[in-house]
Amino acid sequence: MHELLQPDLLKKRLAGSLFSSHIHYQASIDSTNALAKTLAGQGAPGGTLVITEEQIAGRGRRGRSWVSPAGANLLFTVLLRPPMEADRVFVLTMVLALAGLKAVKKVTGVKAMIKWPNDLYVGAKKLAGILTEFSVKKNRIDWAVMGMGINVGWHPETPEGSGAPATSLLEETGQRVSRNDLLFEILTGLETLYRDVVRGNMRALYEEYNQKCLVLGKAVVIESERERIEGRALRIDDSGALIIEDAKGDERRILTGDVSLRLSTTYS
Repeated sequence: MHELLQPDLLKKRLAGSLFSSHIHYQASIDSTNALAKTLAGQGAPGGTLVITEEQIAGRGRRGRSWVSPAGANLLFTVLLRPPMEADRVFVLTMVLALAGLKAVKKVTGVKAMIKWPNDLYVGAKKLAGILTEFSVKKNRIDWAVMGMGINVGWHPETPEGSGAPATSLLEETGQRVSRNDLLFEILTGLETLYRDVVRGNMRALYEEYNQKCLVLGKAVVIESERERIEGRALRIDDSGALIIEDAKGDERRILTGDVSLRLSTTYS
């Protein structure tokens, strides 16, 4: 029997936090991001949180589905209204990824890394994904919703086709992990990092993200609808773009849009 999420307990534990006042819990939902976007359109404040036991229409980047059995995993979305230009929105994905890494390490001891732009991996297996969506007014962010799905208490099946193999905290530790404790730690860490963002203290965040990015220094393949590029990943820049050195020795700047990244076995 899976431990249920406890929104009332979470609210008490988060007392005084950015995320304590507007918690929306539904046992089953089509998508936490979809509800968060609806709430944003209705004027919901920054710090609004949507949590669920089960998503029946969860999505990842590039329209991929996110499969998750009821009660097994941690599925949530936060709504933020950051005072920043739209071209800096990637920093929000960055701080949620960092908060996720720190919380996983604190609660379970598992060391995860970031696969640019928005996944958490343990070794070569995917542990979690982030989907950030946002609305812009006059080149500034009106609202941003950041959904996160973490494999906690199930044994993921080997995906068909080219999908990345997945893992879970249960698989990595052999023990049941409290989703309530994990969510509390993620939100607490996220608030700390987000306050740094709002104050403009982002240099250390970019440095830490680069340190925790598993693809840097490695040969990668970048594929989009337009082209395929092989090269060596060098760094993530201040707008979240991946900088790679291609086979000709030229630096290429890859934006986070509709691209697929994987480690290369041929380029050296």
